[in-house]
Amino acid sequence: MKRILPIAALFLSGCAVSVTNNETATPAAIPQSAPEALRPFYARLDTKLPQSAPNPALSSDEIITRFAFGSCVNEHRDMKIWDIIAAQNPQAFLLIGDNVYGDTRSTNSADIPTLTASYRTLGSRIEFDRFRRTIPMMTTWDDHDYGANDAGGTFAFKERAEKIYEAFWNSSAEVTSRPGVYESRMVGPKGKRVQFIILDARFFRSDLAVMPYRDPGPSLGWYIPNIDPNASVLGEAQWNWLAEELGKPADLRFIISSTQVITDAHNFEGWTNFPKERDRLYDLLADKGVSNAIFLSGDRHSGGFYKVSNPRIAKPLWDFTSSSLNFAFGKGDGGDREPDPRRTGGLWGVPNFGQIDIDWAAKTVKMSLRKDDGSVIEEQVVQAID
Repeated sequence: MKRILPIAALFLSGCAVSVTNNETATPAAIPQSAPEALRPFYARLDTKLPQSAPNPALSSDEIITRFAFGSCVNEHRDMKIWDIIAAQNPQAFLLIGDNVYGDTRSTNSADIPTLTASYRTLGSRIEFDRFRRTIPMMTTWDDHDYGANDAGGTFAFKERAEKIYEAFWNSSAEVTSRPGVYESRMVGPKGKRVQFIILDARFFRSDLAVMPYRDPGPSLGWYIPNIDPNASVLGEAQWNWLAEELGKPADLRFIISSTQVITDAHNFEGWTNFPKERDRLYDLLADKGVSNAIFLSGDRHSGGFYKVSNPRIAKPLWDFTSSSLNFAFGKGDGGDREPDPRRTGGLWGVPNFGQIDIDWAAKTVKMSLRKDDGSVIEEQVVQAID
């Protein structure tokens, strides 16, 4: 008698399957996930993907004294902030997620045409193009340039999204050689060596846990902590890589996460959704004897500073959130809506970028949250350098 394959397996395989009396299906031939099933389709696509302008390289010997970062760039909105940031003369700029809003329409098409269209629009904007050709950049992604709102590792089209991302940003060989977009850069001589650890908090992340529906809904998000011991933010391969990176000697480290690390004050996305993973992150820093790391984050369409102490880490941990470059959701300090003992000042829902100034002689790091006219909103000076 014939063996009947499940309809879902036939659909995922992307081709007609016939099994006769003397044939048996080879289990390896049946895709085990949607991304795997889509690979033959993607291999046949001949779409020319958008590419950004050439970007100058950051020398590994350069002594970093100033760089800037930001997140959440709507490709259709005002772009004056790029010229404002350039006027500060940063040696580098980190664009750390929601670099375009490519999920604004249906993402049911596997080639994600809205994502490529958004990148093409960003690349055509004169202010961004000018900035890109002038200031060395490093990047990671968040959900809106990953391809779907709040998406994680189960996003069916993530491999296509990665291909689009890597093509536009001309990603390094480190990124293109493996799944996900995480990478690390070491810049500067011994004694003034800065390590940039750029995480991917999307490609491997487990599903979010959601609170039961209620009406009216919660004002600060629907997500609750996922306490599944197997749930992950980074995935094991990235965790192992991170452990190796933190074992390398550096005088100052910046760990870039597209979503916030320290705060527990809301139920939107963040490491608060995965408390076991955040504990693992803190434990890893402690195990490696790392007390010179500062987190940089985005996502929230508001900016602020966060601080927490850990008994196993010699210095307080800081998370500097800068968001959004041109797509803020407020008009000023919205901190009253989100009380947070770990936040050291306001929660600024205005267009903003982050600036880092390093004083190697004094061993201090000045973190400035700045408006889109370059003026300072808030500053924090910390003794983070070893």
